[in-house]
Amino acid sequence: MKRPKRARREHALGWVLTGPAMFLLGVFVVAPVLLVLVLTVFDYDPFTHAFQFVGLRNFQRVLPSHELWQATMNTIEYTAITVPVTLGGGLVIALLIHGLSRGAGFWRSVYFLPVAATLTAMSVVWRFLFYPGSGLVDSTLGGWFGLRDWLDSTSLALPAVAVVGSWAGLGSAVVLFLAGLSAVPAHLHEVAALDGASAWHRFWTVTWPALGPATVFTLVLTVRDALRVFDQVRVVTGGGPLNSSQTLSVLLWQRGIKFLDIGGSSVVNLVLLTILLGTTLLQLRTFGRRWEAAGTR
Repeated sequence: MKRPKRARREHALGWVLTGPAMFLLGVFVVAPVLLVLVLTVFDYDPFTHAFQFVGLRNFQRVLPSHELWQATMNTIEYTAITVPVTLGGGLVIALLIHGLSRGAGFWRSVYFLPVAATLTAMSVVWRFLFYPGSGLVDSTLGGWFGLRDWLDSTSLALPAVAVVGSWAGLGSAVVLFLAGLSAVPAHLHEVAALDGASAWHRFWTVTWPALGPATVFTLVLTVRDALRVFDQVRVVTGGGPLNSSQTLSVLLWQRGIKFLDIGGSSVVNLVLLTILLGTTLLQLRTFGRRWEAAGTR
């Protein structure tokens, strides 16, 4: 059965409109992923451009290594520290700014500054703040709680980087939650207040369900950024001491750029990509659907 002429035109128009986006997606997303898959089974010399097929040798060499598993656990630990702080802090700050009658625009700008600033330059500043002995952190927290020499400690280096990451991601979370709060119908709060609901009950029964889509979107972006963290680790600690703050992205850089192990770095890249896709699908298929449904009911 032939399609009506109008339906064929609409179908063709759809391909014309989505064609440029599909082309860019293929060039900048699909093609690099396919290239990584190919490089995992080859030994490539970037100087001579020589390819040698090695099969699964790169996987056998990289996957069992202690270096990869330590970087993976560091990445997961960093994510476990930064994501709750970023989401919780972003939500609280957004609620406070949203409730202001004056100066809301000023505080939006203040908390968005970390997003607009260059993360590498800001990481340099944070490195000086954590500098052993004379840094602000050692001068304050070090004297109060005895937590000194963060960057030289195998137990404190990763939390130090997590502080920088949480600070950097807070601005984006605040902006996204503010966008979600602006979409909450005001009349629902008025009705709940007339029924005698307290501020907490209004938040839990009205605001929080309506923030479902914004929360899911913020969570996915925050987890993604945490899993692929690189800049602050590279600048603040360099992955040390003794690889205690080395993440998968830093390991990928070291193998691929520093040691020119293209096949090994491709295996690390594939591991990172698998974790990213797995966590994103897990979030969307579990509580993501429930939160989105609550926000669109």
